[in-house]
Amino acid sequence: MKDYEVEMLTAFFAALTQQSKPLPADFVVQLNQISESLDLNQLDELITNSILGKNYDTIYNLLVSKSSFRNLGLDVIPNHKSEVENTTCTEVENLASRIPEQNLDEILTQIETRLHQETSTSLIKRICGNPNPSEAAKTIFLTSGF
Repeated sequence: MKDYEVEMLTAFFAALTQQSKPLPADFVVQLNQISESLDLNQLDELITNSILGKNYDTIYNLLVSKSSFRNLGLDVIPNHKSEVENTTCTEVENLASRIPEQNLDEILTQIETRLHQETSTSLIKRICGNPNPSEAAKTIFLTSGF
């Protein structure tokens, strides 16, 4: 499996776990067909033109930016002396933030771990072949599994 396919599946599974409403019936039928054919190009096209599209794009871009950041190397080393000496910072820390129900990084780590433990085809069949794919994804990735 190629890196971009792993990123696509990771983003797709993460988007499914974030889904709070039931998926449309025609979307589920198409996912069931994909679970039979295992056509990742068809899955990618279906995702980007569906109810999951916006959430999928956000998560996919997060994954791609993280992998791009890992590939940058250590070209820039911070100036430690100026950071230590600068004690007159007038910026106030933002201590108020929304606490998500489930940390997205933890979900992505769980999905990536599962993709390394199981074959992607078995995960696609278990999730896309299920009558309720979003609940199947939540069960597999947010709990101990099926």
